[in-house]
Amino acid sequence: MLNTIVLIRTDNFKKALTALADLVRYGGMKIRGTPRIIPPALSDWAFEQIVGEKPRKRVKAHVVAQVDLPASKAIGRIRDIHPPAHIIVIPVGSPVHKELLRLWGTFKELKGFHPPKETKRTSEDGLE
Repeated sequence: MLNTIVLIRTDNFKKALTALADLVRYGGMKIRGTPRIIPPALSDWAFEQIVGEKPRKRVKAHVVAQVDLPASKAIGRIRDIHPPAHIIVIPVGSPVHKELLRLWGTFKELKGFHPPKETKRTSEDGLE
């Protein structure tokens, strides 16, 4: 089974690690495998293909990770948690998804990511 991919674009890798932890802790997602660092040109291309316009802001950290949710659910949860990075959800089956998976083994692993303990999502939080 293929996983949805999230592209994280931010100022530095510390913020990228925080955003990944927020996806797990507050978004209730599981990160599959190890997040990877991708080249800025590929990140800009993926952004342009998914969003439909060129990125306005130059960033220094470009990270991709596979998550266990369908794209529509992942988008909804990301909207709820407001992570400290720009996160683009790349749906399974899209040309960008296919290209990222094709190149996955060539990307350098992001060091320092350890999934945090999950925080329970309850109906009191309004997130369930």
